[in-house]
Amino acid sequence: MTIAPKSALKRTAMAASAFALAAGALHLGTAPAYAVAGPTSKYECRDVQTPGSLFPGDEVACTLTVSTAGNDTFTNVVAEVTLPGNTVYQTGGALQGTQKVVFNLGEITKAKSASATLTVMVEGKTPDKTAISSEAVVKGFAPNGAFDTTAASNTLTTTTNGAGQGGGKLTAKEDRASVNTFGRAETPISDLVDAPAGVTPKIELVTSTEPKKGYVMSAIIDNGQKIAWSALCTATAQEKTETFTVKITANGQTVEAKVTVLLGDNVANQGLVQPANCAPKP
Repeated sequence: MTIAPKSALKRTAMAASAFALAAGALHLGTAPAYAVAGPTSKYECRDVQTPGSLFPGDEVACTLTVSTAGNDTFTNVVAEVTLPGNTVYQTGGALQGTQKVVFNLGEITKAKSASATLTVMVEGKTPDKTAISSEAVVKGFAPNGAFDTTAASNTLTTTTNGAGQGGGKLTAKEDRASVNTFGRAETPISDLVDAPAGVTPKIELVTSTEPKKGYVMSAIIDNGQKIAWSALCTATAQEKTETFTVKITANGQTVEAKVTVLLGDNVANQGLVQPANCAPKP
């Protein structure tokens, strides 16, 4: 008879199906029952210097705002922000590595939002029509567990056409300064470099090319817009000179200007400042 084998086969198939369903239920039971909702994140980038036309060398500010309209409290909130491509980090948060900036935002409630701003500079050689955008990952704890959300910024597009900051190059100059033995002089950056319209160069470093002389002390002041010169205690009627190189940056460019400082008892001086405890050198 062929009936019995068919029944056995059917029972075997049913048993196998029941086992498969049980195994599937066990597997599903290990998956999260729900995703934990986090606060709302808004992320926006804007061109600080030439709104509407993003030129190489422009500063971009990307601001992340985290808030909630509900009654939940979110704690230990941290934002990890990725630097936009073709930019150089300027300010904001804590730079980790070369591509990520971290902000500790703390607690977020209905009455307490948080914001974080990252500023970057578009690299000087960035091609026309390059997309500049960023992404922020916001992490923390909700009442029902940890959350992890992502917010993408808007996209800015570079241009190299027109009279923007990328429209020209820095040109270093040679300059002379003078300061008397007990005096102080200042050299503005405009005496050291020619820059295109709209560009704000900055003095980064002043280095003596004749360090053994040690006649003059320099200091960068006014946020990199001037050099202050102070004559050391070289009280003598004989005029002396010391030459310096000045590193200046802007727009992703770097140039070196040259300054020769003249000093002596009878040298003209800008802004007399009497140094303390100054004794003549032999």
